[in-house]
Amino acid sequence: MLGKILDTLDWLIDRLSVGLMGFLLVLTFANVIGRYIFLKSIFFAEELARFLFIWIVFLGAAIIIKTNGHIAVDLLPLKLRGKPAGVWLDLLINLGGLVFLVILFLGGIELAGTMNIYTSPALGIPIGYVYWAVPVGSVIMLLHTLLALFRLGKSFKKKK
Repeated sequence: MLGKILDTLDWLIDRLSVGLMGFLLVLTFANVIGRYIFLKSIFFAEELARFLFIWIVFLGAAIIIKTNGHIAVDLLPLKLRGKPAGVWLDLLINLGGLVFLVILFLGGIELAGTMNIYTSPALGIPIGYVYWAVPVGSVIMLLHTLLALFRLGKSFKKKK
């Protein structure tokens, strides 16, 4: 059931990320055209582009973790694939990722709460809104990692 919920969430995040990236591209292009042709720039474009990029990165990282698409040194996992030691290595890697994501989530919540007292200069929004990308993205990554651990456990039971 968690897999189906995550698939739906991933589909929504994928569409949202594409939409945000498209808007980011249009905003940046319009600002460049405005600055060099009309000698007037959009005063909030650079700040909004930076904030959108932060959200796109964390949402994209959450999607990519599902397919193990992050950059990794995989010499040892490839050599051990299909062997019992490979399953144990996958378990160790996923548990390490789980610990990291819990720390990232807790730190992100603390950071977002702390940064809420500051407002952005151009947009006038609380900076904490930008930093909420960290706990939101890490929760989705946590769910994917838990699902991977669950599937790993099921495959480990089948091999016994």
